Amino acid sequence: MRLGIAPEIIGDDEKIQKFYIRDDCSSETISDVRRHYGDIEISKPLSNNEFDRIVQKVFNKNSSINKNEILSLEKIIPINEAKETLLSKTSIESKDDDAPAIQLLNSIVAQALAKNASDIHFEPSDETFDIKMRIDGNIVNLLSLQLDIAPRIISRIKILGKINISERRLPQDGRVSFTMGNQVVDVRISTLPTGSGERVVLRLLGKQNQLIELKKLNMPSEIFKSFQEDINKPHGLILVTGPTGSGKTTTLYSAINDISNLGLNIMTIEDPIEIRFPGISQTQVNTKWGLGFAEGLKAILRQDPDVIMVGEIRDKETASVALRASMTGHLVLSTLHTNTSLGAIGRLRDLGIDPYLISSSLNSVIAQRLLRKYCNYCKELSIKAGSQTSNKIIRFSGCSNCDNTGFQGRIAIFDYLKIDNNLRSKISKNEFLNNSFDIKKNTLEIEAEKLVAGNIIPKFEAVRMSLNTDNQWKIFFIRE
Repeated sequence: MRLGIAPEIIGDDEKIQKFYIRDDCSSETISDVRRHYGDIEISKPLSNNEFDRIVQKVFNKNSSINKNEILSLEKIIPINEAKETLLSKTSIESKDDDAPAIQLLNSIVAQALAKNASDIHFEPSDETFDIKMRIDGNIVNLLSLQLDIAPRIISRIKILGKINISERRLPQDGRVSFTMGNQVVDVRISTLPTGSGERVVLRLLGKQNQLIELKKLNMPSEIFKSFQEDINKPHGLILVTGPTGSGKTTTLYSAINDISNLGLNIMTIEDPIEIRFPGISQTQVNTKWGLGFAEGLKAILRQDPDVIMVGEIRDKETASVALRASMTGHLVLSTLHTNTSLGAIGRLRDLGIDPYLISSSLNSVIAQRLLRKYCNYCKELSIKAGSQTSNKIIRFSGCSNCDNTGFQGRIAIFDYLKIDNNLRSKISKNEFLNNSFDIKKNTLEIEAEKLVAGNIIPKFEAVRMSLNTDNQWKIFFIRE
C-alpha cells in the first residue's frame, strides 16, 4: 500500500493472482515483484482514486465470508453425550477417527452461543485439558478432560481455521463461520504455545453482538441527549473509552445505526467487522497485506465520506489522521483504551498528538463499563443471601436460569466528558495536563452506586470497577 502496489489474492491458499500498481510506484518495486513472483500479471499504472477504489474492492472481497465454507450447528448432540463418545475406549483406540472430536467441538460452540458467551478457552495444564467460557465478563468452567485429548480437539480447531497444524511453536490466527438457525456466527481463532501445550481461544462474534438501539443502552437522560447531539454534528471527533470487553464497539454501532437514515455516506475501518450494516461500506483491517487502521483511514478519506468509524486508535499515525479528518468536515467516531473519559486526553498526548490539535478536533468522550446484574429469577434470594454474609464472602443461591451463579446479563454505566470552550482553552494551553483542572468523583462510580442502591447489581460489582484502589475487595464465591 505505501509503495503504491497491492496484491489481489484468490483461493483458500491465498494465491496471488495479480498486482495493482499506482502511478507513483517505483520501477525498482516492480522489478522486485517480477523477480520474486515471475511472470505475474501487473496492472497498468493507476491514479490515486482508481488505485484506492480497486484496492478497497479487493480487500472487501477477500474479507467476505464464503457461504460454501460455513459449518452448520443444527444437528448437535448434548455435550455430555459428545464427551462420553470422545472418551470411549473405541474412540481412544481409533485416534484417526475425527468424528467424536468434531461432535464435541460443535456441542461446545453451540452451548456457548446458547449461553451468550463471548469467548471459549481451551487450556492445557500439567494434568488436565480445561475448557472454559466467558459469560457476562466472567470465566466459567465448562469441561475438564484428560490431557491426551487436547491434541485431537486443538487439531480439529486448527483445521477449521485453516491454521498450520504442524506449527506448535508460534502463535497463529484463523477464522471459521457457523450457522445456527438463520444466523451466521463468525469465530476468530487464536493459538498460543505455553509450557503445558498449545492454548486456543475462540472469539464468538454472534448472538452477544446483536445491534442495540441507542436509546436502549441505559444512558442517563442528560448523557443520551448530549451524545445524540454530538453524533448529529457535521464534523469533529467522538471517542468511546474503556477496557477491553466494556461494550465500546456496541456503543459506536448503535450511534451509527441512529444516523444511518440521514442520507450520509458512512464508512468504517474495523478489526474485525463484528456486525454488518446494509448500505454502509465496512473495510476489514488486513495487516498481512499492509492495510492497517491508518492506511485504511487515508483511503476512506478519498471516498467522499460524511461519517467515519475507526475501530480503534492504537498509534500516533491513526490518531493524527483521525483528528485531521475531523477538522476537514468529517464526523469521526472511534474507541480508545483508557479507564476514564478524562484519560483520553492524556492518552492522545502520550501518542504524541499536539494539544492544539486535540482541543480543536475533540467534541466529546464517553467512558463506559459493563457490570453483572442480579438474575431476575432468583434476585430476591441472592440479595438476601448476600446481605447475610461478611464483606469478603458472597453466598448466592442461584437457579437453573443463571447456572447457579446469581447473575444474568449485564448493564452499562457511562461517564461523559463534553469538550466545551473552557476545557478547549485548558487543553490547548496544556493546563489540563498539569492538573489545574479539578475533577471530583468519577461519574462511573456514582452510576454504579445508584445501581447498588436500586438492587440491580451487588455492591462488589461496583467496587470491582471502582477507580479508588482503597476499596478493592477480595471476593470469595461460595456455592451452597
